[in-house]
Amino acid sequence: MALTEELTFKLDTSGVILNTDSVSVPFIDIFKVSGLDSAEYRTTTRDWEGNEGTFMDAEFERGRNIILEGTIVATNSTIEGYLDSLKANYAPSTTLKQFFFKAPGVAERFLYVKPLGCRYDWDQVRRLGMANVQILLFAEDPRIYDSTLLSFTVNLGATVFTGFSFNLGFSFDFGGTSSTTDQVNINVAGNRPTPPTFIITGPVTNPHILNDTTGSEMIFNIVLASTDTLTIDTKFKTVKLNGTANRRNTLVAPTWFYLQPGNNAIRYRAESSDPTSTLQIKFYPAYR
Repeated sequence: MALTEELTFKLDTSGVILNTDSVSVPFIDIFKVSGLDSAEYRTTTRDWEGNEGTFMDAEFERGRNIILEGTIVATNSTIEGYLDSLKANYAPSTTLKQFFFKAPGVAERFLYVKPLGCRYDWDQVRRLGMANVQILLFAEDPRIYDSTLLSFTVNLGATVFTGFSFNLGFSFDFGGTSSTTDQVNINVAGNRPTPPTFIITGPVTNPHILNDTTGSEMIFNIVLASTDTLTIDTKFKTVKLNGTANRRNTLVAPTWFYLQPGNNAIRYRAESSDPTSTLQIKFYPAYR
């Protein structure tokens, strides 16, 4: 269930909801959150030889350290059980989990994180059934995502004819591609490029995925039967046949591309023209 109360937090879909408006004990009052601002940039500097000044490159972001600080309000008979539930919920995991949060004025968002447990001391407030606690997480992927998964289907368009080609140390070819004006326009929310997952269903021969907005294209040298699917994960740069078999070597035009904020004009082409083949696009809009 999505978070609806402002300034609440939850790890995984069934995790303990933190900072709820409920006043029934036990509960936790979160008073500080670190790591949801701009992620740290990876920077490289080099001197400007023969001149004053220094060049700096800062294109990519590092992962995020996220820290939640709060006070648990409970009773002497309930606090330990509540701490047990938090430690179990935020125990280290070998797989990424979704950390959801609800900021004022926007819908629920999340990050993919690995939890790093809880930290707390036994001090004087423990006599009152209270404890100050830190909850630690690390987001390998610094992107913040909208929690609504969007999905679009693109039908196979015009057949692509590749013609004949000869490779004599340099490439020249004869023939061309047919083109039509049909396309699917996808309006992407968020404020940064979003990595989509493409799912191609057969039957199809040598499918092409084109983003006319950016001029990017992905071409695959593969024949899919009617029972086959090819899943392309642009974030992890994987290509899998029927969910398991690695087929990244079939990507002959490896221009991996993300969906840009705003309009994206997507076309689906192939060297076959079976109308039952489709391209499905799934993504969460991404934010900085």
